[in-house]
Amino acid sequence: MQVTAQMSLKQNSLTWKENIQIKYLEAAGNLTTTTFGISFAASCDKTCSMTAASPWAGEQSIRPGQTISGDVTFGVGTPNSGWNGGITTQYQMRFSQAGTIPLQPNTSWTNPQKIRCDDEVDGTAGCVYPHVKPNLELPLSKYGEAAATYLFQQQYSTHAWGTQEEPLHRLANEQAQQDNRDRTCVVAAEGTLDTPELFVRKSSTIPDDSCDEYPFAASMEGGTPGAFCNDVEFELVDGEWIYHNANPSKPWTEEAPCSRGHVPFELNRNAGGELGRLVKSQRIIDLDGYTVNITE
Repeated sequence: MQVTAQMSLKQNSLTWKENIQIKYLEAAGNLTTTTFGISFAASCDKTCSMTAASPWAGEQSIRPGQTISGDVTFGVGTPNSGWNGGITTQYQMRFSQAGTIPLQPNTSWTNPQKIRCDDEVDGTAGCVYPHVKPNLELPLSKYGEAAATYLFQQQYSTHAWGTQEEPLHRLANEQAQQDNRDRTCVVAAEGTLDTPELFVRKSSTIPDDSCDEYPFAASMEGGTPGAFCNDVEFELVDGEWIYHNANPSKPWTEEAPCSRGHVPFELNRNAGGELGRLVKSQRIIDLDGYTVNITE
């Protein structure tokens, strides 16, 4: 028997269905008949319970080569706070044959991945698989200099934040986010002398210039003082983004743990909005990891 189970957790609901499919692959040995009866039941722990524990009523008959299927339904009464151990789902399958003693032992197993149901994102409750890292995808064609800043850090620096090897982790506290932003994007007043510590807007060449920091201020990896960041500006040549050192008094270094890009404010804000939408749709709570993928 081959068992396939597939569930789709919901970002704004504490109930979800899991589709169960059982395919009869082959039979061997001294069987009086190759037809079996199968009963199936699912269960879960913590604050989770079953709205429908069986994908079909009673026993379902199955023959070689046949597939039977149905849905079970889970429901969580009270969302957990943060990780809190997670919810485990379990399954049991029983076999019988006409005219025989029920087969023993029957088959049972546990989902190796736990489910988190929380109410810590946007005031709603929903469920996710926290072991799966959400991916923030930002096309260069849409986010321009903002996406180019993040790609520069991933490609040039030994600190390739946002990759599978070095994922970012959400920082939920808004005041801590602002503190990170202030430490990284220390902006000089217009007309003041450029120093390695200051971010000097290039308003004459970059309309509405702003400091876009990477790793993000809203990540646990953010907040490095700007003096330790590479400063970068961009030029679009024949469809390719060309990087330039935005602060000649501070040469680039591959060891820089952060980058500060000269990015038009609208693109800076729009890229941040995309991260905010990912947080809501994938229920990324404090300390959750995620990746950043820059595409064409």
